Amino acid sequence: MRVKDAEVIAVLDEQIKLEQDTLDKLVKLEEDSKETAVRLVFLDLRLDTWKHIKFLEGMKELLTTTPCDEWSAKVGRYTGRVKLERELDNLAREEDKMIELLEEALAKVSDPIATLLLKHMKEEESNHSKDLRQLVKLIQISPLQSEKGVKGTDIVCETE
Repeated sequence: MRVKDAEVIAVLDEQIKLEQDTLDKLVKLEEDSKETAVRLVFLDLRLDTWKHIKFLEGMKELLTTTPCDEWSAKVGRYTGRVKLERELDNLAREEDKMIELLEEALAKVSDPIATLLLKHMKEEESNHSKDLRQLVKLIQISPLQSEKGVKGTDIVCETE
């Protein structure tokens, strides 16, 4: 593993520990909450924190996993990226429907807390579609691994 990657992983490990500590607190806060609105806020924060942990663990995997079987790596890269693009279209349609339903609920709800929570959820849904499309474009043009070989298509494997 390259020194720079090891430094990044050390930072990610520190972030994961902080996120995990926060997650543990949020679980307790959510469980102890009697009021629905308060519980929903803690739920939202807990799920985001859990997502951050999983994302950071994935980032570590991205930086440490070297696909040394060139053929399998290239086939996996191609099929994974094609599937991501195809499925994103389906997910985008579902996200659009979710946004429509949230708009319908917002038009009918009168409770100010419910309104705020639904608006927050609608904003998240709107951002998902935009962010996912940007990620797909970036993933499609990115190399299989960050270290370059002699040719751009080479797979660089660490030797022991």
